[in-house]
Amino acid sequence: MVTMSALHALTAELHSGFLTLAFVCVMIVAAAQVVVRYKNHMPDIFVRWAIVVRGYAEAASYVAAVAGLLGLLLSGYTGMYAWPMDTLLESGVVRNKILFTVYATVMWGAVIFIRTRFGRGLWTCPAMAFVYVTFTFVAYGFIGMAGSLGAHITQGGSVLDPLWSIVGFKVESIVDFGPELAAGIALASAGIFVVSLWLARRYDLFAMKLAPETCQKFFKWDEPRIHEPVAEKR
Repeated sequence: MVTMSALHALTAELHSGFLTLAFVCVMIVAAAQVVVRYKNHMPDIFVRWAIVVRGYAEAASYVAAVAGLLGLLLSGYTGMYAWPMDTLLESGVVRNKILFTVYATVMWGAVIFIRTRFGRGLWTCPAMAFVYVTFTFVAYGFIGMAGSLGAHITQGGSVLDPLWSIVGFKVESIVDFGPELAAGIALASAGIFVVSLWLARRYDLFAMKLAPETCQKFFKWDEPRIHEPVAEKR
């Protein structure tokens, strides 16, 4: 008989694999975009490989992020029933894991929203590409911390412990927000969200599209496409 704890372990590996693939592919696209943008200063073979690889990596990152987020939600569901709820909430480390998992879910949701809203065209605007890469990096960091906590709970340690030691962060330390701080964070987040919606409606940002024909008026960045012909140096 398959237990819920076994299903949780399976879904945890599933979302970890997909989200790792999404993270790696986004970083590959970011590096490839820089290589292509400065192709006049790069070796020809680097430029050719960057143009070919970036289209596939961009598509793979989007699919992997969506699959990883679905796996993360499923993992959260199986985790709630893998052990008694009272036992889970008694442990500060488990509460940390839940907290970081929620943060990761929100951040990966934001990554998928940006990619869905702007499509490949986001890579033609360096500012939006920077935001996209930053969100991906932070989201993957939260997944790494949640995964490390899971390893501490089940195995007493994590393979990422040397990394946390280097950066001086104790991932198993208890993160405890008081009621006032938690309420302040919630109100500030809601305020930022409302102001962002107001600014977007005021300046008609909902209709904005990022694409070479709009962003290349200011930047010389192009979209990562599959089967794109290799451009000659100019």
